[in-house]
Amino acid sequence: MLTSSDTISMASPNTYERLIAALRLTVDKLVQPPARINDPEHIKRARLLNSILLVTILAGCLILGRVFIVAGNPWDDPEVYAGVFGVAITFAFYMYHRSGHTSRVAAMFIGVSLVLFTLVPFIGAAHTFLPYAVVPILLTAIFFSVRWVAVVSVVILVVTGVLMYPLDNQRYIDIWYFLIFGSMLIVTYIRHQTAMEQIRQTALTQANERLCQSEENLQQLNHQLEARVTERTHDLATKNIELASAWEAAKQADLVKSQFLASMSHELRTPLNAILNFTEFVSLGMLGEINERQTDALNKSLDSGRHLLALINDVLDITKIESGMMRLFIEDNVDVYEILDAAESAVQSYLQGKPVSFITEIEENLPAIVTDRRRLRQILLNLLSNACKFTEQGSVRLCVRRQGDDLCFSVIDTGPGIAPQDHDVIFEPFKQTETGIRHAGGTGLGLPISKRLIEANYGRLWVESELGRGAAFHFAIPVRQPELLLLVSDVETAS
Repeated sequence: MLTSSDTISMASPNTYERLIAALRLTVDKLVQPPARINDPEHIKRARLLNSILLVTILAGCLILGRVFIVAGNPWDDPEVYAGVFGVAITFAFYMYHRSGHTSRVAAMFIGVSLVLFTLVPFIGAAHTFLPYAVVPILLTAIFFSVRWVAVVSVVILVVTGVLMYPLDNQRYIDIWYFLIFGSMLIVTYIRHQTAMEQIRQTALTQANERLCQSEENLQQLNHQLEARVTERTHDLATKNIELASAWEAAKQADLVKSQFLASMSHELRTPLNAILNFTEFVSLGMLGEINERQTDALNKSLDSGRHLLALINDVLDITKIESGMMRLFIEDNVDVYEILDAAESAVQSYLQGKPVSFITEIEENLPAIVTDRRRLRQILLNLLSNACKFTEQGSVRLCVRRQGDDLCFSVIDTGPGIAPQDHDVIFEPFKQTETGIRHAGGTGLGLPISKRLIEANYGRLWVESELGRGAAFHFAIPVRQPELLLLVSDVETAS
């Protein structure tokens, strides 16, 4: 339980704080200069003068109060009259200063203090006031220039020297020496401070000039930079327009090229198929008997013709893919084993006469998938034919397995391999590695077409290979992709 003393002790700090805050606010109001003074330097000087005047009034009142309390009849002492006069005139100066005449009030205050501390001590031999003659010198140093400090010092020294001369009092002479030494110190210090201030002002002026010059240079650089940016922006806009125009022209040219290639491929395939058919009829003896030499020549012609037809088909496929005209014929429940059997039969013809074995690792119970049957067969044949062409000895292996929702195919050979820096190149149309050109030639379209077809089936194709270590091509396609199931519905609806 709190007692009354505890309550007082807890409340006292807050009371003191409020009292101190109120005292600070009162003092701040008393020393505040008039509102019409706007210059910061003038405001500081005015506040300082108000503070000095108030301190002088307070000190004078305290001293006079003590004198009246201690002395029996203080009015016999001329110093009392001087003190009362000083306090009264200082208060008058303070009130007059409220109008804003700082320099005038400072000069009058210095003049009165000069009279009080220089002349009064010689009235009635009141030499105790004489050391205070240094006060006017200090006040002059605060509010005026060093020249006026020197003038006031000389006046005080001359007046006190003249008044002291007939007295022949050693104490007065010692005080006079003190005034000489003190005034010289004050003048020297003020001169030093003035010189330092001039140096500082000069340095500030020079720094300000350099800053102004730097700002001017910066503005010029900014204008130049803005002009260059505007010029570059205009050039860039022009280049962008030209680039857009060139890009549009390139797209149009590419479209025309694709259309031309597609048209030419169609036009070439028709007579080529006729040539192949009639050549085959002749080689089979349907148009009459032929000898062995003629049969061999006709078979070579058929092989070359079929190769040419395959190249034309590749060109047609890549042009359809690039022009967005490739269409998949998606079927449901495609039997993977049927496609693998056809691919295995084709591989046997690819490897005919080569010391290369064909190995299959096909997982049992593979599910039927949703895909384009013909395109899946084309992908497998492209990968297997490449492996057979590049492999001179060793083996070509076909692996098929289910992995989650995907069906994974791998074609692995023991051929020359592919350098890591060429792994991306082989999937670009019409591009081949040096090894590919040296071993097989061709157009370089098989892998790009296979990659696009696999991606159209929402799958992916990648290669793992190093030079001299063979190559492994892997691709994975989903067993049942929802987007492909929609295409099955579209095909069935169209049919």
